[in-house]
Amino acid sequence: MKTTKTILIAITLMILSIPTMNAQTKTENDPLKEFKLPPQTSEKVVGIVNGELDGGNAYDVYKWDKDLEYYSYDHHVDNLIYLTEEQLLENLMSAAKSKYGEEFPKFSLRSFKSSHSFRSGSDSKTNRYNRSYTYVFSAQVVVIDPKEAANVELSKAIDKAFRNVREGSRIAIDQVSVWSEINKEDYKDQVIDVLLDKGYKVVAKEYLEKLYEEQKSQQTGIYNEKTTVQENNFSAVGYYINIKVTETSLRIQVINVSSGEYEGNVTIKLTE
Repeated sequence: MKTTKTILIAITLMILSIPTMNAQTKTENDPLKEFKLPPQTSEKVVGIVNGELDGGNAYDVYKWDKDLEYYSYDHHVDNLIYLTEEQLLENLMSAAKSKYGEEFPKFSLRSFKSSHSFRSGSDSKTNRYNRSYTYVFSAQVVVIDPKEAANVELSKAIDKAFRNVREGSRIAIDQVSVWSEINKEDYKDQVIDVLLDKGYKVVAKEYLEKLYEEQKSQQTGIYNEKTTVQENNFSAVGYYINIKVTETSLRIQVINVSSGEYEGNVTIKLTE
């Protein structure tokens, strides 16, 4: 009994001393950081890929010591297969391409995880303590969701399109054209919310049209003190905004009501 206990303690210490296969310190410079992130707001999950690869084996050989009358450690044999996370990710990429590539040629992987499991046991015939390893890894397959991307990219697109428009200007929505999967009125409301949050004054299209007509009257010498447009304030009449959302892009145009010139014309791709 004492001999058996001694062997078990020795084996336990040997296992604890084995470094974790493929252990990596998680740092901000991890080249696979992007793939380890969860699905992003503009992405949707279309599937999951899993993988298992043989990690080889290792064993400790014990021999009977006649003098001491118990088995003592003799030597260690390492037949482990060391694979990097990059190699495991490549395996998943290949599996995802085979399974989803035809339907979603522009897929990506998220929530990449890898670990290893092992089975152990003693063999009395060979006086060995064996350990066999298996790499276990998985990832979620994602694609860009144009509907969500149109929401996520809206604020950025407005910032770019309004670079030449001062804060506080009057803005009227002229035209909104959206992809069939997007509710037009809901998206229009979202546009208004973003514009208000950025400090612009959102007005009805008819209101700007009225201001423009009054502006033209003033320019011809006809001036009415009750008109909304005041002297030296022609440039503040306002801007029209046109928005077009397709399955692949978001376009925003900003037009100066007074001059009819484009103050901004920005197109952002929703899918790469």
